[in-house]
Order: sequence, then C-alpha cells, then structure tokens
Amino acid sequence: MRIYPVIMCGGAGTRLWPVSVQAHPKQFHRLVTDKTVFQDTVLRLKGDDFAPPVVISNQRYAGLVREQLAEIEVEAGAVILEPMARNTAAVAAVAARHIADKDPDGLALLLPSDHFIGQPDLFVKAVSEAARMAKSGYITTFGIKPDRPETGFGYIQRGEGIGGALYTVTEFKEKPDLETAMKYIADPAFSWNAGIFLFPASLMIDELETHAPDILDAASAALEAATHPEGNILLDPECFMAVRSTSVDYAVMEQTSRAAIYAPLDCQWNDIGTWGMIGAIRKQDSTNPPVSIDAEGCTVLSDAGHTVALVGVKDLCVVVEEGRVLVASKDRTQDVGKVVSALREAGRDELL
Repeated sequence: MRIYPVIMCGGAGTRLWPVSVQAHPKQFHRLVTDKTVFQDTVLRLKGDDFAPPVVISNQRYAGLVREQLAEIEVEAGAVILEPMARNTAAVAAVAARHIADKDPDGLALLLPSDHFIGQPDLFVKAVSEAARMAKSGYITTFGIKPDRPETGFGYIQRGEGIGGALYTVTEFKEKPDLETAMKYIADPAFSWNAGIFLFPASLMIDELETHAPDILDAASAALEAATHPEGNILLDPECFMAVRSTSVDYAVMEQTSRAAIYAPLDCQWNDIGTWGMIGAIRKQDSTNPPVSIDAEGCTVLSDAGHTVALVGVKDLCVVVEEGRVLVASKDRTQDVGKVVSALREAGRDELL
C-alpha cells in the first residue's frame, strides 16, 4: 500500500494579514524557514513510502503551485484545482476518488500545507506506523501532545488501544474556553486535533457513501467532468458548486465507527495560524532586522523597503509588507482576521 500525500493549499490565511493576502496567501510565503510553508510540507513527504504528491488548491493559485514545485524540483502526481472553496469533506471525496482510480489499494495522507513540524522524522515515523494499521480498515487522525491550554484548537479524546500508539476515538471536542482547555491538558487522553488524516482511499469512499452521499456524488461528478488546462485537473465549476461545504470531521469522522487516533504525537507541531505562533518558532525576526531599544519579547517581520524601530515596548507583533502595516499585542494575534473583515466592509479590497 503506497501513501499518497494529499496537500491542501487553497486557503486564504486571513489571520496572517498583511503578508497573507488573496493573491498570495500564507502557505506560499517564507514565514519560518528559507522555504515557503508549502514547500516545506512537500519536502517532508519524500521517500520510498510516498508517491508524488497530489496537490489540491484553488484555481487562482495554479501558477504559484507549479512555480514553487519547480523551485524545489518536485513533480506532482496531480494538481487538482477547485473553482471555489468547499471545505475539507469535498477535498477528501475528490482525493479518495482520484487515488482509488489510480491505485485501488492506495492510502491517502490528507494534510494542510500551512503547518510547521520541527521534527519531521518523528512525524514521518508516525505516519508509517499508522499506515500499517490503516491497512486493516481505519481512518486515522493524528493527535498532537498539547503543551499549553490552547483555546484556538479543537481536541480529540482517545479511547481504547488498538495497537502501538493507535487508539479508538471517544469524542471530537470543539475549540474550548480557557477553563475547559486547562481540564483537557491535565488529562492524557486529550490531544490537539491537527486536521491530518490517513486512510485507504476505498474506505473513505465507503464512509462518505454511508454518511455523506451527497458530498461524494457531487464531488465525484465534478472530478468526472473536470477539464485539464496546462496539465492540471480543474474540477467542473457547476458540479463542484453543488458540493455541501463542511469539514471531513463533521461529515465522516464524527459519524464513522472506523475512526482511530495516533496519539500523543510530539513532533514540535505548530499550525502557524497567527503571528504569535510564528514568533514562537521563527529563528530570526526578519532579513531586515528592527532597531530595538529597551524592547522585549517582540516579533518583527518587515519587507526590504521598510525598517522598524521599537522603543520601550514589549510583547508586540509588528509586520510590514508592501505598504500594509500591522501592530498587535501578542495575546491578540488570534483577532487579526477581524482586520480583514473590517477592510472588506470598508471596501478596501486593494489591501486584501
């Protein structure tokens, strides 16, 4: 059973404005290393166990995907383009159909393109171990060992052991308040939900057929009626628009009896969803470092044309990109998406 990485890279990343904008979202920027986040994701999934990646993105990013794959000399197994966003259940359905048609025994590793993993070898080892169990008929998610009472992530409660580090899933938990999050991290049965799934493509098709047949039917029709511009697979817009927009968690994982969790996985995972998270893992502030006088705990990223000076401040995130400037306290970086909403309401689309 070969593992087919299915890399989802169609999101907008509004909480990382002003760097992440509609024309060039966060996954295609160099935010943590000298590679873009998308490129780092692709490169960590190379090796004998992995097939060439299946990249699923918005059609507006087709050029960025091809350009960035060429930079790291990786040939995709397929680049599948969505005409509009329809959430992760649609992606799972399209990926499962595509892989099952190519390889009836293939395993899909469905994962976002915008995560940081500080110990990729441990992650790949976990995937290989989970793959051995997936062959016996499980849709496996990966639970990250929590190191703080995070309210921005969902949680998963594990149940009985299946083998090794794999367990049944007792319950998926929504993003909690702080008091509930503190209870979760005190209980070793709870892990962060990383939104990464490993499954036999044929099993995902069966489970969608049982629990969300409308999603499977519409996604399959969009794939069957796809066109092939410039070597890509462009899903049929009319068919894909009919796909119900929901997550694979809701559509399948919370319904199926075949859910499993690999946990706890401690591989220095971070979803780099906010500037505060990036500041915690980034080795240096910027290629254009700030002038800092009596400033503490600040994260600064500025483009080559602007120099930032900090005087007597602490715990700030300052980001400057092509005339767009963000100044936020580190404990409020979850709210940066509200800036995007405010600009959109004000008709300032040129800044988005």
